[in-house]
Amino acid sequence: MPHPVPTVVPLGGEWEVREALGDTWEWYVRPRIEAGNNAADAADAVGRAPGWLPATVPGSVVTDLAAAMEIPDPRVSRNSRAAEWTGGRSWVYRRLVEVPESEPGSSVVLELDGVDPSARVFWDGTMIAEVAGLFRAARLPVPAEPGPHTLAVVLAPVPASEPQVGRTERVRIHAPRMNYGWDFCPPFPHQGIWKGVRLRIAREPLGAVSVRTELVGDSGRVVVAADREVTTEVLLDGSPVAGGGAVVDVPAAERWWPAGLGPQRLYEVRVRSRDDERTFAVGFRTVEFVRNPGSPESALPYSAVVNGVRVPLVGWNWVPADAQYEQGGGARLAHLLALAAESGARLLRVWGGGLIETEEFYRRCDEAGLLVWQEFSQSSSGAQSAPAADDQFVAYLRAEAQAIVPTLTHHPALIMWGGGNELDQDGVPLDEARSPALAALADTVRRCDPGRHWVPTSPSGPAFHNRLDVIETAPEDQHDVHGPWEHQGLAAHYRLYNAGRSLAHTEFGVEGMTNRRALDGLIPAEDQEPADRRNPVYRHLGDWWNNAELVERSFGGRLRGVEQLRRASQWLQATGLAYAVEADRRRAPRCSMVLPWQLDESFPNAWCTSAVDFSGEPKPAFWAVARAFAADRVTVRTEAAAWAGGSPAAEAWVWSERGRPEGRVALRARTLDGGIVAEESWTVERVRDPVPVGSLALPPRDGLFLWEAEWEGSGGEVLDRELVLATGGADLSALLDLPRAEVEVSADEEGVTLQHHAGPAVVGLVLADAREPGVPGFVVAEGDPRPLLPGERRRMRVRARDGGPWRMRVEGWNLEPVTVG
Repeated sequence: MPHPVPTVVPLGGEWEVREALGDTWEWYVRPRIEAGNNAADAADAVGRAPGWLPATVPGSVVTDLAAAMEIPDPRVSRNSRAAEWTGGRSWVYRRLVEVPESEPGSSVVLELDGVDPSARVFWDGTMIAEVAGLFRAARLPVPAEPGPHTLAVVLAPVPASEPQVGRTERVRIHAPRMNYGWDFCPPFPHQGIWKGVRLRIAREPLGAVSVRTELVGDSGRVVVAADREVTTEVLLDGSPVAGGGAVVDVPAAERWWPAGLGPQRLYEVRVRSRDDERTFAVGFRTVEFVRNPGSPESALPYSAVVNGVRVPLVGWNWVPADAQYEQGGGARLAHLLALAAESGARLLRVWGGGLIETEEFYRRCDEAGLLVWQEFSQSSSGAQSAPAADDQFVAYLRAEAQAIVPTLTHHPALIMWGGGNELDQDGVPLDEARSPALAALADTVRRCDPGRHWVPTSPSGPAFHNRLDVIETAPEDQHDVHGPWEHQGLAAHYRLYNAGRSLAHTEFGVEGMTNRRALDGLIPAEDQEPADRRNPVYRHLGDWWNNAELVERSFGGRLRGVEQLRRASQWLQATGLAYAVEADRRRAPRCSMVLPWQLDESFPNAWCTSAVDFSGEPKPAFWAVARAFAADRVTVRTEAAAWAGGSPAAEAWVWSERGRPEGRVALRARTLDGGIVAEESWTVERVRDPVPVGSLALPPRDGLFLWEAEWEGSGGEVLDRELVLATGGADLSALLDLPRAEVEVSADEEGVTLQHHAGPAVVGLVLADAREPGVPGFVVAEGDPRPLLPGERRRMRVRARDGGPWRMRVEGWNLEPVTVG
């Protein structure tokens, strides 16, 4: 006999909204009709009264105002400034709700999954609750009389907090700081019913339910916490495998694995009262953090062992997919997380200046095998970076954690919690002993999510910075470090990353301009130049990351126009970020966490450290880092990209997470015409951890050349090949003088084929989305940042996420642009 199920009435979709200054919201929460009137009366009342605007739930005030053309598109030019006033108002959302007939004795519960920042909730003009905090769900009993009713939600004004440069001790709320103004997001208020809303009707409605799993040997266990007695059923592929009460043992549990190491086996858990039910997807796996090889006794453990297998924690820093948070779900979220998985990432650090991520985010990470490090929403400030320590704030944070942590315990992707981003005192990262706020969070995590790993902050120190002077002064203090976030120059960049000593490098980046299509949609053509800080539009859209001066200097001051500047900045971002990742990875297993900043951006910027622009198109840096993340790699270690009259030298390194057998590695210097200047080769035994293979030195030389490292298996098959551009001069201006290459470009439904026929190697080869700005959907062209050598044929796959048509622009430093598709 089927189990009775509750009646669920979704309340998303069309609402209406209006602003309220001061206490005028009291005028707008009255019922639109008398409760219990018939449906015809309700239909007559649907017409929108003056002052009300159409709205969408889940949604936000700014999104609804832009859709109603009350404010200009805030994601174009400096228009976001026209939205800043919205946070100073209350906003009233309302709609009619039809309560259906139900069984005698049933309760009607209004479920609000998330409102930001807080709200008063009215049912037929009577306040039934106040809801505080965007991460807290509310379950509110409402009168059960069948028929139409008026639901009104009054959103409070945005509370005071601190922008990026301020004092963390003045922060009194647990919410994203980035919306108050950050280096990648201008002030951009968020208010809204940003998660789901529904009525749940049952005689025994379930309240909050949390589920966690354990794995001992091959036996799994499901542990349920609920507000009433429940029964639990566990299913795999739709078939029941175990059942019982609040604790259920699952024999021969199939394991959930991170991406690339095994399948992501997920079980369905159904938790039931007499006539209500909640479902959860869970996975069984073990996770242990162990100390890194050769680490000091004082160091925290940074190496993850999942199901008994050491997992290199390469991945990305993640920021909210949209600063209007609810807009970052659905196809956009699916696309960005798919990109993360396609890059070879194993771990996403959910940055503490943003969200406690959503159920949808975690579900998709579970399915993709992406591990997650979730930080609480606390972050550093420019002047002072320690959270408040008074009893009231500490108790508030503890209550926040008690509400949040149990909602995420069932996710196998979640492997660790963090207290926040860059929390320090006097330049030294904080821990529980020096911060009552972090002590309260750590205690709550241990009680509510036993066994899950915890770190107090990132970086966890004792040194904060990955900086050459800090490394040279106290190399033993390089445990978990951050920075830098800027390209250091054509020689200094390489010296710094070669000198790295950290056990975990959990935030670092390189800046670059956005892609052409995104730039054209963001800044009107007449405002696109100059693309530096002299231009107020560019100051608004990524001022912190506008390194036009360094880019110009790196190309000998010869760049002309925004197009050359964009290409040059993206070249430095791609090569610089990839080299930083490779240098960290060459120190494995002693360095076990490598997390560049940042995968995505929450707001469209002209200059940013993101590897994917706001429209969802990867920059060249994304594909360069994806190669650096690869499980089996040959890389080139060098001291500079520009040798300025010195003697160029390079060293070949290899690593293999799979444990490749014997092979051979060659290291060559080539001209861009393909000729070999010098070459050495070496036999390598079975490879696992990174090892240097051999080096090659050249006399001083002029002009551009390539380092080529090639790794062959014992049968002569090429396992990997790396090509790195360098110059014997002082800068990269010779790229502007490269003769054109002759390349045949053809396309079919599955991608683009390039055949090099004549001329030098193609440098800076990019496939760019050539659709008009604003055309919906996401197109992914698999990039390969390596130069295209004379005579080489290369196939690059292109796909639209929705299966639709695509157009790509094929370009390079010395390639006449071609549009295909």
